[in-house]
Amino acid sequence: MRFINELQYLLSVDLYSVSIVLEALLVTACISTIIFLLTKKQYVSYLSSAPIFYVISWIGHGYTHFILVVLSMTIQAGIILFMSSRSRKLLLNTPRRLNEDLKLEETNG
Repeated sequence: MRFINELQYLLSVDLYSVSIVLEALLVTACISTIIFLLTKKQYVSYLSSAPIFYVISWIGHGYTHFILVVLSMTIQAGIILFMSSRSRKLLLNTPRRLNEDLKLEETNG
């Protein structure tokens, strides 16, 4: 019976700590994305996510873990890749739209 109680204690998760870490990750992603939009430099945004998360985590918890800093940088890299792919898709579709609009104007005119 003692083993079951210890197992239950080991598997229990403190939801308050998890929510604070998720909130810190969200705030870090938002601030780094704003930096990306303002500077248009991927590397500045990516590298700024680590110290931002470290400071936010240090203020919130008083400590942080290296794996969480790496996770914040990974999330920011994913956001940068997503935004870059979306902008590439928009740029690729723009000439087609212009050509279609010109053809419509020629047929109407």
